[in-house]
Amino acid sequence: MKATVFKRGILIAALGVLTLTVSLSPGVASAQQNNDSNFRITPYLWMLGVDGTTAVLGQDTDVDASFGDVLDVLNIALSVNMEWKTANNFFVVLDPLWAQLEMDFATPGPLPIAGKVEIELLIVDGLVGYEVNDKFDLYAGARYYDQDIKIVPSGMAPTIQLGDDWTDVILGFRYHSQVGDKWSFAGRLDGAVAGDSDSAWYLQAAFLRHFGDNKHLDLGWRHYDVDYTSGAGISTFKWDVAHSGPVVGFSWEF
Repeated sequence: MKATVFKRGILIAALGVLTLTVSLSPGVASAQQNNDSNFRITPYLWMLGVDGTTAVLGQDTDVDASFGDVLDVLNIALSVNMEWKTANNFFVVLDPLWAQLEMDFATPGPLPIAGKVEIELLIVDGLVGYEVNDKFDLYAGARYYDQDIKIVPSGMAPTIQLGDDWTDVILGFRYHSQVGDKWSFAGRLDGAVAGDSDSAWYLQAAFLRHFGDNKHLDLGWRHYDVDYTSGAGISTFKWDVAHSGPVVGFSWEF
């Protein structure tokens, strides 16, 4: 993928929001393996910044924003991570994220373009995995990404509708271990092995502070990199992005 997806603007928000959802929970497994089926739900916030490039009216546009920038353009975001573990150590993860963002933009070059960008984003992770032992899990699944982008240029220029959706098949593993009586560590790494993007990979590490047997506070860091392009000319859709930052969540197990 090209290295610059609207990333900062669209992605900073998109991923910034994505950060709220797809970050901590799916990669964080309970540090203790047991033979009972259970269900875990984890709302969380990903305080990420984004950096990359996108295309606006056929022109590459660099985007760069901190977590504070993402909050400035975020209208609403809804996200949650849910995991169901069976008694035979298989698990299923569903992690949906939906967000609306609005931001200003400007493109460089001899014919600069300025205006406002409105974004609606949906990202869904669906995973199926197996707990190999008390430290390692293997999983496979799909990550669906859908963006609807409305570009409203300043002046008399007409509004432009952009956007695209794509799906990647991913393979990965999780690692978790106990760190003292009340703390544990969890990490996750996966990558796209097939699908629509040119490349995509995800890395996350977190420390979990346990409260009893069924609750824990999750404190970690996440990095997600994706490279996708479609179309040509003025209708080119590009999404070449890297985004990372701290993540905070709270999990309940039932």
